[in-house]
Amino acid sequence: MFNKILIATDNSPLMKKAMEYTATIFPYADYHLINVINTSDGSIPQTRLMQKRLREISSDALKSGKKVLHNMGITGIKVAMPEGTPSRQITSYIMENGIDLLVMATHSKIGSQEVHIGETAIHSLQITSIPSLIFSCKCEAEIPKKIFNPTTFSSYSVDATMVALSLASHFEASLTTYHFGKKDPGHAARRVQRRAEKDDVDFELIIDKEASDEKLLEESKKYDFMVGSRGRGGLLYKLRFLFPRLALSSLEKELIADSSIPFLLVGD
Repeated sequence: MFNKILIATDNSPLMKKAMEYTATIFPYADYHLINVINTSDGSIPQTRLMQKRLREISSDALKSGKKVLHNMGITGIKVAMPEGTPSRQITSYIMENGIDLLVMATHSKIGSQEVHIGETAIHSLQITSIPSLIFSCKCEAEIPKKIFNPTTFSSYSVDATMVALSLASHFEASLTTYHFGKKDPGHAARRVQRRAEKDDVDFELIIDKEASDEKLLEESKKYDFMVGSRGRGGLLYKLRFLFPRLALSSLEKELIADSSIPFLLVGD
């Protein structure tokens, strides 16, 4: 499935769980670890002493990450400790090294009026295009058995569903594709069902055009892995390169912040 995996590590307990989980489900991949020394934060005085301390923190995070992966049987790990804006350095590393999966943990929450997602995570998701595996929960390291795929059957959503089907086949897991929104699934749904039959995937299609955001969040709790599209439909998503904040909808932010299972976001 994924051959080159980049983990943006921050040396937190949540990140440790994310690394253990990723190494469990993708043990064959080449692993890269990155921790960016954030020199773009104007609130931190860039004195020599502070720069030294930031490098020490970054180095400790990488050493801890390597130890976690080594304990999981992963060897040949490449590490990087660039300086700059974290999201931009992560994106540059992805492009320069042919990374096909980004793994991040985000210490996020849903407040009374808006969704709060970790700054590095949200900015990275806005400007990268490869699939991103996001952890906002300390999930136990187990092979997924029940995959949840919320979709509107837009062109971007269908791409995500195809990835979900490939994962279900790879893990010998069941897949539930949950259609919401007013659009009639039509040909796209038939295409997905044919693919599921061909790959012998235990597949269920649920159509619920009236489903609310809260309903989707509640449904996701019945599963142990989620795959969704990072792409909005229409003009808004096409403008994401000029206005990165348009790359994620409010629903996607809510799923990232409140998900109790790993969430794989598939881009374009």
